[in-house]
Amino acid sequence: MRNLNEIHKPTSIADALEFLQQPGAVALAGGTALNADKRADVRAVVDLSELGLAYIRESAGAIALGATTRLSALAESPILRALANGVLAQAAHQSATSILRNQATLAGTLISEPAAVLAVALLALDARVTVMGATTQTFALDAWLAARAEMPPSLVVEIGVPLSNPRAALCAVARTPSDKAIVCAVVAAQIENGIARDVRIALGGVGATATRAPAAEQTLRAQTFDDATIQNAARLAAQGISPRGDFRGSAEYRIEMAHVLTRRALKELAS
Repeated sequence: MRNLNEIHKPTSIADALEFLQQPGAVALAGGTALNADKRADVRAVVDLSELGLAYIRESAGAIALGATTRLSALAESPILRALANGVLAQAAHQSATSILRNQATLAGTLISEPAAVLAVALLALDARVTVMGATTQTFALDAWLAARAEMPPSLVVEIGVPLSNPRAALCAVARTPSDKAIVCAVVAAQIENGIARDVRIALGGVGATATRAPAAEQTLRAQTFDDATIQNAARLAAQGISPRGDFRGSAEYRIEMAHVLTRRALKELAS
């Protein structure tokens, strides 16, 4: 932020939105991505730390997560560790190093890393995103990820995760155990008497944002997770993607890992 001239610290969301209308103004939560970018177009930052948006609580049949909740709080939360086999807490832990987890926030991570493991876990758990602008609106996470670049100025205030508490599994591959995932998969399902329903498969590292695998989900509904069914679903999950390769992994590698990781996650649920 080489041309920064102003820092605002509003105490209300209305004031924050007014400051964000200024040319060159951006929101500042944890600042991990914003500071690293060294953007020349930023003239003012709007510090969100006094808006009371850091919380984890049960509300109206969902777990409500404030937008500026730190990743460390998500990773350590007993509520999230108990939800869906702890995949959301695991994803928060894997999203950054210990130092950065104490700084990075939930919404900031979703905005700066929409294809990474935290977005994937939330997508598999059917998360909803509430934003405030001229009006207050709530979107399914995948719809918000697809539309956020075209939205008028607004502020993410909360992410809600339904309290349906499915069984879930997270599998990822990275260059080192402490590195961020190159490709990841999260599978969530309600399983009763060995039969799966409400199956949700989310993949990261295979597109611009976290993505679902609807064909694979459909083939698993009302099925038992036997080896043949799992292998077919994993194959379908990998068929529905067209990733771009980079220095961390080619497109072919990412497709193969989507197949492998989906299979592993399904096998973990089956066990």
